[in-house]
Amino acid sequence: MTYAPSAEQEAGASAGAAAAAFRDWITTAALPLWGGVGFDATLGGFHERLDWDGRPLVVAPRRSMVQARQIYVFSHAARLGWAPAESGRRAEAAMASLLRLYADDGKLTRGVAFSVGPDGAVVSAVRDAYAHAFVLFALASLFRLNGDATLLGRADEAAGFIDASLEDKAFGGLFDRFPVDDLTKRQNPLMHLLEAFLALEEAAPGRGFLEPARRIVDLFRTRLFTPVPGVLLEYFAQDWSDHPDSAKAGLFEPGHHFEWVWLLSQYERLSGETLAPFILQLHQSAARRGFGDDGLIVDEIDRDMIVRKSSHRVWPHTEALKAAAAMAEKSDAGAPALAARMVGALTSVFLDRPFLGGWTDHIGEDGAPLVDYVPASSLYHLFFAAAEASRVFEPART
Repeated sequence: MTYAPSAEQEAGASAGAAAAAFRDWITTAALPLWGGVGFDATLGGFHERLDWDGRPLVVAPRRSMVQARQIYVFSHAARLGWAPAESGRRAEAAMASLLRLYADDGKLTRGVAFSVGPDGAVVSAVRDAYAHAFVLFALASLFRLNGDATLLGRADEAAGFIDASLEDKAFGGLFDRFPVDDLTKRQNPLMHLLEAFLALEEAAPGRGFLEPARRIVDLFRTRLFTPVPGVLLEYFAQDWSDHPDSAKAGLFEPGHHFEWVWLLSQYERLSGETLAPFILQLHQSAARRGFGDDGLIVDEIDRDMIVRKSSHRVWPHTEALKAAAAMAEKSDAGAPALAARMVGALTSVFLDRPFLGGWTDHIGEDGAPLVDYVPASSLYHLFFAAAEASRVFEPART
């Protein structure tokens, strides 16, 4: 399947209309579906995925990361007025379920389990760094909705657990999981931990959340980013040298470049620091090298700029939309065109397939689906991008 952007989209004239259409899809199709059939009233949390007919795949283990992402979506939607008050109650119920089923004694001093089964029993007790970043992110979002100060206490507990059990004291950064069984590193958990601390700083300024965000940005500058050729690598050895697996060494994902563009722009706003050279290089690398001949973002490229995985996932297109919003706020002339292109790609290729309010999460270079289910995890990307696109390209609504 090939997505060919129109001349109007390339010109950027339709960025506002595209943002409005995307917002309309989120509010009328996606949120009602995932707040309805996607919610499990018995356990008080969200289903992990839906099958190709739009029914919950109840046997799938439910990851704490997915619960946290959905808490973010429904609390933010309620705060924006994009969904009824019931959405906020869904988020609160899911947070209560998360603390009850995944944590010890309802507190986060010992972190959260990776997953539970459909009966609520723990399936994997591993403490996953990526999941904990999203738990912090969810706590920040729900606090902004309801002002419950106990949520900030839970955030302090989770941050303390991350610092004590997941942080590499020798070389910096995070191990993927606790107990630690692999000393290699990924940039991805750090990226989302930065996102979480920025969200907490926004929600509760002055409580010290900007300082750990600053440490992650320092790691980005000194360890994660490679100035030549201007890329952010995905995998590393413990000491930040090349990953020992040659299949992973030197790889980057254009979607994560776009994600960091937005994050570093938010960090600039909250910290007063200037990161323009890094933001520009990340954006240029992704925009110039990250698209296939079909107009869609490819999954993986190596630092020699050779495409290693030419398949396409839905989420990089949402992150490019967020990056376009960030660049538009920096008066980048090409940002509206990129925004319109990405909404066009989403609606033409991924969304409402195989059913209204769903999406095809991953497709091959030929456009054929590579998965036979619809994962709840991607709603976070879709909703967040719609919210940012609406904020920037539909200013009359804010």
